[in-house]
Amino acid sequence: MPREPQADPVIGDAFGAMVRDCWHEGGAAGEVTELLERDDGQWYRSPAAAYFEPLDAWQDVDRELVRAVRGSVLDVGCGAGRVLSVLRDRGHRVLGVDASVGAVQVCAERGLDAVVGRLSDLGHLTGGFDSIILTGNGLGLLESRDRAPTLLTELARVANPGAVILGTSFDPARLTSPAELAYQEENLRHGRLLGQWRIRVRYADLASEWFDYAFLAPDDLRTLATGTPWTLEDVWTGEFHHLARLRLR
Repeated sequence: MPREPQADPVIGDAFGAMVRDCWHEGGAAGEVTELLERDDGQWYRSPAAAYFEPLDAWQDVDRELVRAVRGSVLDVGCGAGRVLSVLRDRGHRVLGVDASVGAVQVCAERGLDAVVGRLSDLGHLTGGFDSIILTGNGLGLLESRDRAPTLLTELARVANPGAVILGTSFDPARLTSPAELAYQEENLRHGRLLGQWRIRVRYADLASEWFDYAFLAPDDLRTLATGTPWTLEDVWTGEFHHLARLRLR
């Protein structure tokens, strides 16, 4: 039976518990559901099995990202290792990093190299990566207008000369329901990015801490990169999402 979220959650590794349960059920479509709670009371459900999908089931932008990867790879926000496993099998030297202890444990069970860490502090990692990837709307980890320059600088610290960031997102202006338009209007009123969300992950009796996550149009990303060590080089537009490539100056 589905493990429904509780009204009074415990703060903990909700994402890790979710992907661990899904992995132990075989990683296939089933009862385990990812649940995102936004701070305006909106809820978003999606199958946790998406974190274990094979390559041919991925979004077009994630498949294009895999084709664009070169050299050694750092997968930031690697989750349960969906992309890590494909790149490893293609012969890349790959390392994942994720804030979720449970997700990193699942990677270990799958024989994948991953460490616990956040984009804001990649710890003892040093230079040596040619491609830094942020898949599955992973550019959202840049958080906000204020935080993005610091986070991009942290990524530059672990990048080889000439390295690229390959990340996906979608234009938040494509969300046009009344609830989304009201949220966007509130963002603009407070000087935030149009697609900046304040969310947390919920699963069973657990909830993550609240965090900022930003859906970025290409023009947003170009502006955020200005004055950082990165330049937006090009954008590949898919069916709904886009893939951006930034290059280290």
